[in-house]
Amino acid sequence: MNSEQKLVNGLQEVLAYAKGEKTAGRTTVVVPKDVDVKSIRVRLHLSQQEFAMRYGFPVATVRNWEQRRRRPEGAARLLLRIIEAKPEAVEEVLHAENSAAA
Repeated sequence: MNSEQKLVNGLQEVLAYAKGEKTAGRTTVVVPKDVDVKSIRVRLHLSQQEFAMRYGFPVATVRNWEQRRRRPEGAARLLLRIIEAKPEAVEEVLHAENSAAA
């Protein structure tokens, strides 16, 4: 199994865990200290609204993060770091989840 597939599997476990489903994964997570939301969004060539819609954040929250009125915490910070490192993997998982729900 390649590293991208491992990441996809891990993200699917995170989603399952967030839904309250039992998973085989560990629950210990090291949350990164800080994340620059604007630089991630700009690198992906997305407006604040597009970024928010694509990844499920309220637009006002993205705006507050970028203007440093608030900081992403916990799971949101972790998701943002994953989006920063492997946006295609996050989109693959979200697309699979949306396809399964349809």
